[in-house]
Amino acid sequence: MRPWLKAGLIGGGVLAILTIIQSVGMLFPEVSGIISCCICIPFLLAYPGVGVLAAYWLTPPRTAGEGAKEGALGGVVAGAIGAVIIFIMALITGSAGIQQALQQLPPDALQALEEMGMSGLFSPGGFAALNCLDGICGILWAVALGAAGGAVLAAVKRD
Repeated sequence: MRPWLKAGLIGGGVLAILTIIQSVGMLFPEVSGIISCCICIPFLLAYPGVGVLAAYWLTPPRTAGEGAKEGALGGVVAGAIGAVIIFIMALITGSAGIQQALQQLPPDALQALEEMGMSGLFSPGGFAALNCLDGICGILWAVALGAAGGAVLAAVKRD
């Protein structure tokens, strides 16, 4: 199995677990902020970690360009897996999350959103569109940070 594919599948599994934990935590408003804070750092470390793994599994001698390429490809796989899980979890927990968010907004804030024409974001279609955008941004982050992680490890550990 190619190094980028193996690293991408492992990274995708890690991102899936983190996404599920975060999505389930959103259903409990008492702890959702704490869970989001605690999950943030592992999310940020998972992306370059994919690139590091892909570059580590390259056959020596490694170059920074080759490590960046493998890390970016691994990032595509991990990011795509993460995007699919984000979308699935949003469909599962979405309506409860939207209702909870709307209940916590003050009436004047909700009215201001409606006047700006942003009330459509709270509909199921708007919520699905936002989650698709979230998934695309996640893939882009995974590619960029995966390439960076792969390039750094390949430059530091050539043999």
